Amino acid sequence: MPSSDPGSSPAPIPAWALQQATEELYDVHESEAIAQRAREIARQAQEREDERHDEYDDPDEGGEA
Repeated sequence: MPSSDPGSSPAPIPAWALQQATEELYDVHESEAIAQRAREIARQAQEREDERHDEYDDPDEGGEA
């Protein structure tokens, strides 16, 4: 059973997400807070990417038939 700890992440945090989080939280010096924001940014980007692909797969939603 996967760990339900929200602070743990099996995949490494992408460098671009860390960079964006660092820029957003320029006044925060806690590395865990920056890492948490970076994981959130990466998760949101993945959700957008998944939805973008889904719109092309479902003909009822205007995707390919």
